[in-house]
Amino acid sequence: MTKPAPLMSAQEFADRARHIVETMKGHAAHRAIDLLTNDVLRGLGYGEGIEIFEAAVGHWHEADQVYPHSGPCPDCERDAEARAAA
Repeated sequence: MTKPAPLMSAQEFADRARHIVETMKGHAAHRAIDLLTNDVLRGLGYGEGIEIFEAAVGHWHEADQVYPHSGPCPDCERDAEARAAA
């Protein structure tokens, strides 16, 4: 389980979220907000659940992925085809 992050106030969270949306766009903003939210949840003791989430969706946070993503996830589809062939 991950170490809990220090708690931040609701105002700090809002300020950081506001800064993200003012300075980033698209995928970069989405990724930054996800990571910020993950830090808040870790601080509340939900680190194990965040590890599960990050392991499942980490490939969506790659810089070369277009946001918003439409259609099936290429990595998920490739994995499904490999599982089906096995």
